[in-house]
Amino acid sequence: AHDIEDQRFQDIAPQFFGVTEVKLHPNFRFSASHPDRYDIAVLRLDRPVRYNDNVLPVCLPTPGFRYEGWYGVVTGWGKTDPALSNRYGTRLLQKVDVPIIDNEECEQWHRTRGIDLKIFPEMMCAGYEDGHKDACVGDSGGPLVINTNGRWTLAGITSAGFGCAQSRQPGIYHRVSNTVDWVIENIKK
Repeated sequence: AHDIEDQRFQDIAPQFFGVTEVKLHPNFRFSASHPDRYDIAVLRLDRPVRYNDNVLPVCLPTPGFRYEGWYGVVTGWGKTDPALSNRYGTRLLQKVDVPIIDNEECEQWHRTRGIDLKIFPEMMCAGYEDGHKDACVGDSGGPLVINTNGRWTLAGITSAGFGCAQSRQPGIYHRVSNTVDWVIENIKK
């Protein structure tokens, strides 16, 4: 995440897990030049997660719910400046508040920057017209959450972007409400 507040936490005892199964969405499509289609997977862990004050589950969205006009929070340990030569991101969890924008507006903003792309229904965009706040390299796979009455809902998953925090180039996220039924079905298995 880029140009944001540092979140400093007390020392938190880490939990380590093995992954016993990776279930990619059946419509997942990789693209080197455009955002990946259906960029979501369900991971089965080798044992249950121990919840505590710092490790809690997130709510899943209502199928088909649209968050355009809402503000979400993106978190990650990715780079805070894409120009930095280090390969890795920050050691401190970063967060940034970003507005969720309409897919058509997202496409138009990118076109004004010479980037012609299609934002499909399973995608959504979040960011400011003038840039400055965004997810960045290393944040992919992380959450875009919405706080509704004290409950956090996973609205998006960080997926792609053309640069970091550039004007008229908002971040591109997988829209979880488009595939939540698939997620629930695969969590139950």
